[in-house]
Amino acid sequence: MREFFQGFTLVYGPPGSGKTSLALYAAAQMGDRIMYVGFYETGDKLRDKIRGLGLDPSRFVVLDYLSVSDVDVLLSSVVDEYLKAAPDVVVLDGINALPQSREAASAIYRVFQTPTIAIGEEQIGGSHFAYVADSLLEVSQILHRGARYRRVRVVKTRLGPSPGAEFYFTISRRGVHIIKRWSQSRLGERAVAAPSGRRVVFADEVRNSLMRIAPGYTRPGVLAGSRVGAFICEHPACLRISAAYLCDYLDNVKVGVVSTYRSIGAVAAQMGCGVEEVVVPASALGEDLPLEEALGRVGDVPVVFLYGLEEVLHMYGVERVAYVLDFVHSVLPESAVVATFRGVEPVPELLSIFNTVWRYFPDRAVVVKSALGWPVHELKIREEEGRVVFTL
Repeated sequence: MREFFQGFTLVYGPPGSGKTSLALYAAAQMGDRIMYVGFYETGDKLRDKIRGLGLDPSRFVVLDYLSVSDVDVLLSSVVDEYLKAAPDVVVLDGINALPQSREAASAIYRVFQTPTIAIGEEQIGGSHFAYVADSLLEVSQILHRGARYRRVRVVKTRLGPSPGAEFYFTISRRGVHIIKRWSQSRLGERAVAAPSGRRVVFADEVRNSLMRIAPGYTRPGVLAGSRVGAFICEHPACLRISAAYLCDYLDNVKVGVVSTYRSIGAVAAQMGCGVEEVVVPASALGEDLPLEEALGRVGDVPVVFLYGLEEVLHMYGVERVAYVLDFVHSVLPESAVVATFRGVEPVPELLSIFNTVWRYFPDRAVVVKSALGWPVHELKIREEEGRVVFTL
């Protein structure tokens, strides 16, 4: 997070958008001793906020100037406290309380030689403070189709991410985390898991086709940072295929399973494996905390299976589906994610957020998109002695 906060940074936005939390958490990543100067909030409230972010209040020197109205006295006192505290980082919360003049902005910029984060309301974005700042970050809270997003936009920077870059972020008792958008460039070269082949079997002609494009690659696995989209039909056979894949992965590695409704665990049991299914209703996924708690229960796993994303799609739209996937990959960047949709067409907006996409029908599987360049785009499926067999 420190890449956003270099030199003198001005963070501005409307009340409740998360400016102070973002600044406090960033400051805690940048130094061991933080001086917080508050012009609009009491020290007690600020300490509660620090604890609420899971940070240690003893690392903060908290100065409350809520009752000081004389600007000269205020500035003189802040400078004196800064020299005494010798902090690693300074946070100035409520910079709108200071004179909005070139002289005041220049003085603040010159006095604080350590990294400084100034926080202000929306109108400060056009002030002299914005002019002298090394970095200018606009923070906003967006409500869209019932889902909430917090966003930081890089308006100006001399040292960090390029101007115009936008990132979502989340706030919880585990701290503040930037949710970075996934791209194909994050796809690693290391396979984090491969199915065992006990329940999903590829016929010899399929394996031979694979080996022609990648010698020694006899079974498709998933790479670090990869995303696989599985679009399955409503027929029970399609859910069995998906459960069979899940069970085969569970034979070899620890897999985290998050569902919007309870179903895959029962089907997986029929396929011969036990699944610890973490259920989060789609109605709760308009907020970040339920998803973060679910991933906390899942733990640090190489593969995450997400079931029932059609519910999220219908309720909140494609943007939220992409956000959920970005959230998972921000928390577990080296993991592979397999996301399942029932009764949904793989439209272009959905295809763009995966590197590999399969579509399952009761009697066939279609490779819609493949990062590996599959030579076969349609496979026949038959169930044989409790196994799912893929043939040409």
